[in-house]
Amino acid sequence: MSILPSKSNINNRGIIFLGVMLFCVLSISYYAVFAQPTYIVPEPYKDLDDRIKQFFDEIIANPINVTTFDSILPPQTSGGGSSIDTSVSEMRTKLDDVKTRFGGFRDYEKIDAKPIGKDLVIIRYLLKCDSYPIVWTFTFYRHPSVAASITTSTPTAAQWQTIGLRFDTNIDILILK
Repeated sequence: MSILPSKSNINNRGIIFLGVMLFCVLSISYYAVFAQPTYIVPEPYKDLDDRIKQFFDEIIANPINVTTFDSILPPQTSGGGSSIDTSVSEMRTKLDDVKTRFGGFRDYEKIDAKPIGKDLVIIRYLLKCDSYPIVWTFTFYRHPSVAASITTSTPTAAQWQTIGLRFDTNIDILILK
């Protein structure tokens, strides 16, 4: 009887070691390739995201509701027959056409938020229809005097006004920006 391990024990340990190492490498590779990134909303824009989510919840519940755009557009733009009212009316019509073409609105997902300086932010979402996604772009502006008068470092949604709102079925714009 020998104290030294037999050659077959060494080979078995080596095979087990290689198997464990291969499993670890494959597990890490799988996670790196297939794990979905979780987008964490920067705190300064959380209130804006809440406002956008309310807008999408209303669109999904009732896409042709006359007041749907009121939750995202500033109060001074409603009424009075302004050009913004005309644009909103056209947008409602186009949105109805999109629903007819691509099916019902099912869900939405944030794509990104891009601050431009400290008083302008562009936030993009994907509205998922039955057969095709729609890219929504929201542009918010905060007047510098409002920003200067803020005593807290986290601005609220009330301090931001919507200056741009559009949607597009051309998803190639996601690659270009």
